[in-house]
Amino acid sequence: MRIYFIRHGIAEAFASDDKRRGLTFEGRMKLEDTFSKFAKKFKKEGITDYRIFCSTYQRSMETAEILSEYLGEPYSIKQYLGGCTTKELMYRLELSRKKCYILISHEPYISNWIFELTGEDVIVSRGSIHKIDI
Repeated sequence: MRIYFIRHGIAEAFASDDKRRGLTFEGRMKLEDTFSKFAKKFKKEGITDYRIFCSTYQRSMETAEILSEYLGEPYSIKQYLGGCTTKELMYRLELSRKKCYILISHEPYISNWIFELTGEDVIVSRGSIHKIDI
């Protein structure tokens, strides 16, 4: 199984509710650049059996919308990507029975999942993409 972990793009500093913080203009522009390059590489690999999942947070959904446009695939919103254990994450992914997942989520969840799955301690910047094979 291959997993691409993507942290949402640069978001607004303040909102009435953290879940409602959207992407900034700069965040959108940086994601456009990153995802245009990513989509070309991803399509070259010929992966067709995959899903795009994002958390319920506004900035995560907006990030997924941009990626979805570049890949030409819809995304699904998953509550558990707003924070769950690695065990729960893997259980839910295995239920979907796909070979590849693109997961859009938040810190510190992404770095924790990557560490628990690979033993690697990584820095997860906004808009960054991290690929792991399990």
